[in-house]
Amino acid sequence: MNKGFSFASVVLSYFLVAGGLLLGMLIQTKAHFESQYLLDILLGVGAFIGGFIAARASTGSTILEPAIGAVAVIASIIGSIALTSFGKMIWHIDPDGVGKGIALMGGASLAGALGGAFLSEKLFGESTQSGFPWVFYSAVAALGASFLAFVFGTIAMVNSEMPNSKETGMQILVGIAIGCFVSSIAVGASARVRTLFASFLGNMFGVGGLFAIIGVSQGGADRDAIIGLVMFSVMGGIVGLIGTAIGWAMFGKKNAA
Repeated sequence: MNKGFSFASVVLSYFLVAGGLLLGMLIQTKAHFESQYLLDILLGVGAFIGGFIAARASTGSTILEPAIGAVAVIASIIGSIALTSFGKMIWHIDPDGVGKGIALMGGASLAGALGGAFLSEKLFGESTQSGFPWVFYSAVAALGASFLAFVFGTIAMVNSEMPNSKETGMQILVGIAIGCFVSSIAVGASARVRTLFASFLGNMFGVGGLFAIIGVSQGGADRDAIIGLVMFSVMGGIVGLIGTAIGWAMFGKKNAA
């Protein structure tokens, strides 16, 4: 039975939709699509995936939270770009074109998230009471958190007058840790069962997945890179475990009861 609006589910949906968007972008990159409209469609597909998962994980209305999460993801990314000198320049040169692009991206993401959440609710009903699916939910949320940290870190570096790759790398790692921690608190608060081990595994897979994607895009990884990937994955799992334990103890356990 739905329990009304859930802020924890909004936070979780934010990261899940971000993870879904990344999956859509990966499809676009792999298929070498160059059309902006196809990119918007694939962003919608990614948001659909995120919305579908978010509805399965949500303890609230299941449709409203993924929709808010989708809007928040696009707004936060576009807002971050708009604050940079490059973003301001592009807006000044072609405000109509930029506005149209933003509207298409936002509309595709919102429609995808709503469609995924609606279908998920119709097919499966209320949120799962099993702990096993939370491995997947946590992995997608951690992937989304890692992706957003990478995006925001890159935007900050581009906007910096004296960019420093080492400093940016450290900021991205800190951002990944914070994102995984926050998303895991939302996992613990949203789950109807205790999901500590599931969250640990999911965060390992999610964080490791982003680093694996980066390694593949750069033509492979050497032994040191693989060791680093494993180390960061385990650290992500530990952060996720702690965050989930806090979310479960503070909110999830009470709501489940």
